[in-house]
Amino acid sequence: MAQQAGAAASDDSQTITVTARKRTEKASEVPLSISVVGGEEIKDRGAARLSEVAVPNVAFFGAENNALPNFSIRGVQTQNRVNIGFDSGIGVYVDGIYMGRTSAFNQETFDVERVEFLRGPQGTLFGKNSIAGAISVITRQPGKAFTATGSLDVGSLNQRRTSAYLSSPLGSDSVLGSISVYSGQRDGYMYNAATDSRFGNEDVTSIRGKLLVKPAKGLDVTVAVDRLEDKSVSIAGKITSGYGFIAGSGNFDSNVDIPTSAARKVQGVGLTMNYDLGNGLTLTSISSSRNLQSNRTTDTDGGPLNIVTTGVDTDQSQWSQELRIATNRAQAIEYVAGLYMYEQKASSSSRSTFGPGSGLAPIRNTTGNTFGNIDSKTWAGFANVDYNLNSNLTLTGGMRYTKETKNLDYQQVVTFPSFLGAPNLPREQDSLSTSNMTPLVSLRYKLDRSTMMYATYSKGFRSGGWNVDNVATTSITSFKQTRFGDESMDSYELGTKASLAGGLMSLSAAVFQMNYTDLQVTQLVPVLGGGGAVVGIVTNGGDAKVKGTEIELGVRPAKSLRLSGSLGVTDAKYTDYVDKTRAGAPLVFTGNRLNFAPRLTSTLSGVYTLGTALGSLAFRMDYTRNSEYYIGRENLASQLLPGKSLINGRVTLAADSGKWEIAGYVNNLQDKLYIVGQGPGGFAAPVGTGTNMQVNYGRPRSVGLVATVNF
Repeated sequence: MAQQAGAAASDDSQTITVTARKRTEKASEVPLSISVVGGEEIKDRGAARLSEVAVPNVAFFGAENNALPNFSIRGVQTQNRVNIGFDSGIGVYVDGIYMGRTSAFNQETFDVERVEFLRGPQGTLFGKNSIAGAISVITRQPGKAFTATGSLDVGSLNQRRTSAYLSSPLGSDSVLGSISVYSGQRDGYMYNAATDSRFGNEDVTSIRGKLLVKPAKGLDVTVAVDRLEDKSVSIAGKITSGYGFIAGSGNFDSNVDIPTSAARKVQGVGLTMNYDLGNGLTLTSISSSRNLQSNRTTDTDGGPLNIVTTGVDTDQSQWSQELRIATNRAQAIEYVAGLYMYEQKASSSSRSTFGPGSGLAPIRNTTGNTFGNIDSKTWAGFANVDYNLNSNLTLTGGMRYTKETKNLDYQQVVTFPSFLGAPNLPREQDSLSTSNMTPLVSLRYKLDRSTMMYATYSKGFRSGGWNVDNVATTSITSFKQTRFGDESMDSYELGTKASLAGGLMSLSAAVFQMNYTDLQVTQLVPVLGGGGAVVGIVTNGGDAKVKGTEIELGVRPAKSLRLSGSLGVTDAKYTDYVDKTRAGAPLVFTGNRLNFAPRLTSTLSGVYTLGTALGSLAFRMDYTRNSEYYIGRENLASQLLPGKSLINGRVTLAADSGKWEIAGYVNNLQDKLYIVGQGPGGFAAPVGTGTNMQVNYGRPRSVGLVATVNF
């Protein structure tokens, strides 16, 4: 059943509550595939950010502190480089507020109450661009009792992570406040020979404040403000052959002259009001205003000479308003209905500069610049109704109507010589408009108080856009040629959720099939004849089918022992994909696997606890595995990245009073060498001085100690 993965059997799984359907209900009664991971479980796993929380058929690709994260749910990924014209197929929400760009997705988890991973299209209640699923983060609310917590984590590579949380009444029980802060620093785990510095560090600070006011009976108002600043430097590839190769260099040695920066600032304010109307209904309003800035710099040539440098600056602001009404008690007909409005302004400026290291004198100190602005407006009306036909059988129907308009303002200015094939494109405007109906039908049957089966059909869509990336072909004379359209998907799911053996075992299982139409496919195309510079091109890649299963199991064979495991299996393939967008013979990809779609994701956890004179002593082990996956639609051998399997261990001594705990941990216990990225770099003559092959490895084994005090 839906559960706190890794801790399911430790709790009464019938009492875990979620807001996945925008009203509070038991996780065991939600007719969809959902994994719920609580804040304590996240802490015990040592997951410092969202990308480190493992559940079936949800995978994260790239470096661990990547400010441009690439998640996938059931084989559908979130991002295409830093393209503001492309929307994620996964929606990430924090306290009900949509995070508009992927740079805001990889949230720190220091003040999280729980995370709900919803697999499959969430088009009815969450709307567009949640076609593969949604990740809903719920942060802690202020409480009536004074609470204070402080934590210090020190570890390998001079790691220093500190966090603090304070919650207290402010003069009365009707005015409550809380503040949480986090600071994380760590030295880089890669050495860069060209600059005698280290890459792959951590440098993050975050703060969140909440004020909860209850001015009248049945009314509560929460104001939340948050800010995150990330100045980490991403990893650079180890050069395994060619330009920049250093004989005898280690696996974590690089050789580039420009550090790969990935700075971001994410901040916002939200206002949530809940009013109990007193007749079994609750009225909810969620208002928000948010802003994001990201700055990325890349050594495009991937070597020690200043040949080509690329930078992208993005600025995004958004405003949203959701108003809904929902039943708040059991009755024959239970429902939620509402209206949603969203406005976004996004701007992007990218630049590519040829430096003095280029082997071709006429292109030195020349640049290519693209400027894009996109304004989006979305509004939607939605309803989801549960009709309890009897005490065991429930029929659910839902519908959402979405209307969206997008306006683009674009220009490309280059000083490259014309023979490089990058055109000047005059400033122009374009617009897109779309509307869509996304229904849901579900039938749920309770075999008894602890076992439920369901069948669900749902639909989702992702809106179209533009390739707001460098144009590097003279065949493009108008930016309108880079448009791509909506994609849509029909999903069919059968599942069961059960609490067995008197609550000592919990089970959740689902099988699904998702049929995509006009799937948006990202292709990274090399330009300038080299391996380093690429542009991301999105096209509607025909049809695809994704089928598979998810299983989560929790067992408590003894009071002191908890075991849990999960398995996700995905078969994701193009069923009809012939690319006719380029000159020459059509390219046929029918039958190939989707990009970033591992066939297998699995976890296994065990916790053994015993009592001592000082307190409870817990021994924990976590195993995670993702199988191999392709990073390109061509499914070439060079595009196949191997899977990874990691083991983490943790020993925790906690006072029986709950006032303190000390934990020692080791991550990547076996010191596995695993790949998080690979590909070509450098440029052949005359643009550069040679090409190379690069590989990026994940962080090696690390150890640490965490001390926590509670007041």
